[in-house]
Amino acid sequence: MKTITAKEFFHTPSMLRRSYPGQTLVVTDNGKPSVTVSKVGRRPRLSRAELAKRAIDTKSGKKFDFVAARRKIETR
Repeated sequence: MKTITAKEFFHTPSMLRRSYPGQTLVVTDNGKPSVTVSKVGRRPRLSRAELAKRAIDTKSGKKFDFVAARRKIETR
């Protein structure tokens, strides 16, 4: 997170273009934060192994079956 004044932000808008994806700029006005600006980047892509690690039901601790859940939604 980087903090800049409103005057700096107005005079050098390229500062946001030079920042890396996900970086946040806090624009202050008279020393108080007035605006928060974030640069949007590409979403990180997850591999099949990472998705499998995250596909665990928190209540039962078992693997979550996405196909069964989708079929249940479609039959409603």
